[in-house]
Amino acid sequence: MTSIVGVHGIHHDMPEYDPVTAAAKIGETWSVNLAKGMGVHVPVKMAYYAPHLRRATSQAANDDPQSLDDEAREMLAAWDAEYREHLQVPQGAATVVPRQLISGMARLGGFASAPFHLFAMGMMREVPAYLRGGPQRQAAREEVAKTIQNANASVVLAHSLGSVVAYEALWAWPDITVDLLVTFGSPLGIRGFVFDRLVPKPVEVGLRPPGVRRWVNIADKGDVCAVPRWLRRSFEVDEDVEDTIHKFAFHKAARYLAAPAMTKTVERAL
Repeated sequence: MTSIVGVHGIHHDMPEYDPVTAAAKIGETWSVNLAKGMGVHVPVKMAYYAPHLRRATSQAANDDPQSLDDEAREMLAAWDAEYREHLQVPQGAATVVPRQLISGMARLGGFASAPFHLFAMGMMREVPAYLRGGPQRQAAREEVAKTIQNANASVVLAHSLGSVVAYEALWAWPDITVDLLVTFGSPLGIRGFVFDRLVPKPVEVGLRPPGVRRWVNIADKGDVCAVPRWLRRSFEVDEDVEDTIHKFAFHKAARYLAAPAMTKTVERAL
């Protein structure tokens, strides 16, 4: 039977549970949502790396955008610029204060300000916590690589920040081979924020982990995290799939997993 490993995105830390229990709970949730589209239950083993970022994210738990340090502000400005380019609207100024940048992105996307604020600040805590490197980045990559290897996974489903961790893990352990990598809601292509901070740098070593036989990227048309939607602009992706997953739950893993685009992609690999 095909073995599937999931790599979660932001907002998945569950400190109230031990890591094994938390991984099992998230994995079962992914299995249930995947089954909604496929009609059959397919087990998903979760690569649960969130605890490795816990200390770094707890140190930046303030939800006030003005609390962001200079590097995080640069990342936010780069995210805003990429989003505006994606929507083909005039660029904002890099000097705009973070609170205004987040409010502007919410207005551009037609999102409710309060929920988008919480989403954006979650991004600006967890993604920089990983990208800044150090032992937490290495530990997160090792957790993902170990899970894929131990499960002998042939399919890896990587959501949001998880697509970044999975990409780096598969480069760091090139002997790991997977038949299918599915990235969804992925920020991998955001220049000045994620793309330029990847290890190793894509422009130096290639644009696809060597052990990945097929790579499909799925992006909701309204997913503000997945900009640009087409990863083929920057990586050796076999297929970019664009869909409308959900108007208001544009970045939710549950919606992506149950979407026809995901069902079609995974069924091909079974």
